[in-house]
Amino acid sequence: MQILHKVRSIRFILTLWYSVILLIAFVLFGSAVYIYLKHLQETSLQEDLLEEVDWIARIVDVERTRVSDLAALEELSSDVERRITEHFVFNPRNYIVMLTTSGGNVLYESDNRQNRDLIGENILAGATLVYTVRDSDGTVMRVAARRDAPFVIQVAYTENVMRAVLEHLLSIFAVLAPVVLFVAVSGGWLMAGIMLRPIRDISMRAKDITASNLSGRIVTRSTDDELGELISTINGMISRLEMSFRNIREFSLSIAHELKTPLTILKGESELALTKSLTSREAQRLAATYLEESSRLSRIVDDLLTLAKVEAGQMTLHEEPVRLHELVDGIYEDALILAADRRISVTLDRNDQGMVSGDPVRLRQLLRALISNAVRYTDPGGWVRIRNERSENAVSVSVEDSGLGIPAESLDKIFDRFYRVDEARSRAQGGSGLGLSIAKWIAEAHHGSISVQSTPGKGSCFTVHLTFHSPETISSIRP
Repeated sequence: MQILHKVRSIRFILTLWYSVILLIAFVLFGSAVYIYLKHLQETSLQEDLLEEVDWIARIVDVERTRVSDLAALEELSSDVERRITEHFVFNPRNYIVMLTTSGGNVLYESDNRQNRDLIGENILAGATLVYTVRDSDGTVMRVAARRDAPFVIQVAYTENVMRAVLEHLLSIFAVLAPVVLFVAVSGGWLMAGIMLRPIRDISMRAKDITASNLSGRIVTRSTDDELGELISTINGMISRLEMSFRNIREFSLSIAHELKTPLTILKGESELALTKSLTSREAQRLAATYLEESSRLSRIVDDLLTLAKVEAGQMTLHEEPVRLHELVDGIYEDALILAADRRISVTLDRNDQGMVSGDPVRLRQLLRALISNAVRYTDPGGWVRIRNERSENAVSVSVEDSGLGIPAESLDKIFDRFYRVDEARSRAQGGSGLGLSIAKWIAEAHHGSISVQSTPGKGSCFTVHLTFHSPETISSIRP
């Protein structure tokens, strides 16, 4: 299992790929060198053969002037023969040279000819050919031949020497291949280890970060490379996890705190009822207390279930055309009832006609939450104003009050669950601390938004922004 684990490791795979690529590059390089060297040798040999044939042709031109009857030429002069011999003896290449007449009379042949037949085909007069012939013993020769009446000039060179050079080159590559492979594997394994070492360090440091130690972070790199991006991503993930764990802890504490108060009241009243006989008036008060605290618990549980369904993606909207101005009229009437006992003035300053696409039940819940908060946190004798304004493409419903107001440092937190600016007053007013969280979700679920402006001691203004639908577009919405 340990061997299988190493074979599947990234380090082994990187080493394998590095070695294979380097070995392929070495083979391609060796093949290119072999092909190029072979072509260079063949080209150079052919050019040298043609030059030697041209040189002999210039030498034997002297014989044309010496002998009047060219057809009767039987031998070369000793001077010409000596010059040809000296030329090829001192030549680094061991050329095979043969000079004959058109009739087949041999005028000159080098000592290394050894009765080899160099004429591989008929040669036309005035033509120079380069061709390959194979001797009876398997020797391959490259021959350049020219028929220049009355002579036939032939210069040959065995290819065995070239083949020996190429075979020697192949032997060198064959010896170097294992060396290159060893260097590739060793170097690849070392380089992969060096490259993966920062990842191992990241892994070790990430193991030290647990649910109880989410404040730790991986040290960032000075270079903004792929590893630096990975570290930033992991640190960002840890930050989000830390925030989530903190929210869970705060949420758990808030739930316990919210449930503790009504449960304590219910427990205290029950203990009181068990310790003495109750009159009818005390029994009614006790029943009223039970009903009030049970209703409060029920609201908290309902709000928690709503938020839980939202996070689980199980909460759906039943969209239909909604006449927002009619919905605002209903909310205004509810506000009058809620504010009556507190001597708070409620006015509907503006209510433009308009239609939106949405869930009327949820939209009513959203606006009612804003109205309830405005009435709850406004002192007796204050006022609440409602405005429904329509622009070209949007509708905004605002609820403004002359209440306590919200400090600037709390404006970005009031939509969090169980967050309260004034804990004591909020509980005294009976709020659960979840209404604004649900209101924000309803607005965003309708592709809208909710905003707040507030001045401590002067009041707050909550505004819901929704998309306006014209009669043409609203007709396509399912009724």
